[in-house]
Amino acid sequence: MGLCASLYVWTADFPMAFDDHTYLKDNPFFRTGSSFAHLKDFNEFVNRPLKIGSDPDYAVNAIMRPVAYASFRLNYQLDEFNPHWYRMVNVAIHALNAVLIYGLVTVLLRRSTLAVRLQRSSVLFISAAAALLFAVHPLATESVTYIVQRFTSLVVLFSLLSLLLYFTSCSVQSRWGRGLLRAGAVVTLLLAMQTKEDAFMIPVLAVLLDWLVVGSRLRTAALRALPLLLCMPLIPVLVFMTAAAQHGGFDFDGAMNIVNSRDAPLNHWQYFVTELTVMTHYLRQMFWPKGMNLDPEWPIYGSLFQGPVLMALAVLSGIVLTSWGLVRRFKGDVRFVLGFACVCWFFITIAVSSALTPLPDLVAEHRSYLPSIGIFILVACLLDWVRSSSSSGARAKMLRVGIPVFTLLCVGALSWKTCIRNNVWRTRESLWEDTVAKSPGKYRTWGNLGAAYSDAGQNEKAVHCFREALKVEPRFQNGLLNLSNSLLRLNRPKEALDTTMQLINIDKNATTKPPVAFTLGLSLAGVGRYDEAVSVFRDILRAMPNDPQTHKALGLVYYQTGMPHRALDHYEAAARVQPGDHQLQNLIQAAQVAMAQKGRPR
Repeated sequence: MGLCASLYVWTADFPMAFDDHTYLKDNPFFRTGSSFAHLKDFNEFVNRPLKIGSDPDYAVNAIMRPVAYASFRLNYQLDEFNPHWYRMVNVAIHALNAVLIYGLVTVLLRRSTLAVRLQRSSVLFISAAAALLFAVHPLATESVTYIVQRFTSLVVLFSLLSLLLYFTSCSVQSRWGRGLLRAGAVVTLLLAMQTKEDAFMIPVLAVLLDWLVVGSRLRTAALRALPLLLCMPLIPVLVFMTAAAQHGGFDFDGAMNIVNSRDAPLNHWQYFVTELTVMTHYLRQMFWPKGMNLDPEWPIYGSLFQGPVLMALAVLSGIVLTSWGLVRRFKGDVRFVLGFACVCWFFITIAVSSALTPLPDLVAEHRSYLPSIGIFILVACLLDWVRSSSSSGARAKMLRVGIPVFTLLCVGALSWKTCIRNNVWRTRESLWEDTVAKSPGKYRTWGNLGAAYSDAGQNEKAVHCFREALKVEPRFQNGLLNLSNSLLRLNRPKEALDTTMQLINIDKNATTKPPVAFTLGLSLAGVGRYDEAVSVFRDILRAMPNDPQTHKALGLVYYQTGMPHRALDHYEAAARVQPGDHQLQNLIQAAQVAMAQKGRPR
């Protein structure tokens, strides 16, 4: 745990980034605590985002992941959106996951009927090596430093705890003690399934480990895991209920594409074929973590006979066949049986995000967090086999010392790489500069870098980034909106108005969205078309009568057109919503002075 702390605690005060804002700070349901309102009125909650012009994924996420949101809510109650304690919780979860890996591997090796010849030193080495490799690997940074990806680390915590309780119960003689542990396994599995969908295959994994590693008969293993297996329908039932609420009735296609990209949806075959190449990418990064990227570019494939897909199939098939061949070659050696089971672990757990349902992003490093555990256990087993492959002589002594030293050197190198990767997250600008350098062909990376520069007050750089994003995707509506706002901050209202009109020409309903209408009003006011600006701001206030920014903007227009009494009305309306805004107090005083000079005191 101390090692995890040394690698991650120093990142605690790094700013929130990307989806931290989307699913926490800017989530219309999170701040008010209404993320759990589906428990009262399911249909109304599912459709509420569409009614208020928000992303439907807000509701889907809240329904599928209430346990994770509850943990975020506790952080919010403690310190609102200060990132410090959010990350400290993430670091603690990651450290606990490493401890649970050590405990689970130890229990499995000690319970295995094949482990008679396995020395205690091997059990210790395999458990410790797997836990250490997991703890320090830079692939974990996206699940720890990236606050909102607590979704991933927390589901692993509950999943590992469920497996550990389940296999520990098998060695307990007391009926009550065994029943209590198995009940705990079911409860933690349900918590995992309500944290993230990755937990769907954990019951299958429990049966597999019981059958292959512990040595139970398959039928016995399945019957023993029946309480866990009966939990599996929870996730698909919630998915189908949500899709039914969205589409007004049962909709199989809607359920299977509930999180598919709405702008460029992939069919299941394209997604599956492409994800074969993604799996080999994750495996390569586990052994050689170079070129890590928050938002990588990735080609879409549609045939098994395309070169990269054939290569991926060859690699993945080779891993399965080689690991099975080692089991056949070294019969009775639990290390190779556990290694084969952990290869299955990788494929079973990666299938949730890389096979079953198309996701908007083809590649995301945090998706490898749970599957990587299987690979690290496999590596630890192979290292231990090499370490103990010679029983006597100088070579045996060299291996017994050399392999642990080599393992520690790998741990040190991975720790160094983790620190380097964490440093990229130091600021939003550095994170997206790194991402743009690696993915210059994605409009989203340029758009996010532009937003980071804009928030930092570097509007000239922001304008450049938004223009680069629009070169890649001219219909990028958020890019056009953000470009307009940056141009306004640079006092270039004519360009801002032209850009806003481009957006309106792409989406005829854009002006019904308050952010677009607000920017249009500011642009019109900036070029002196005050009457049109007033009309736009009034339309916004009819839909959002207490919006302080619109009241402030309308007040400024009235003040500039010589109507300080009307300006004062809107300034005061804004101040009632934002009583601590010092700028508003100054504007109120200026309006009062102007009224006094006109002889219209209040």
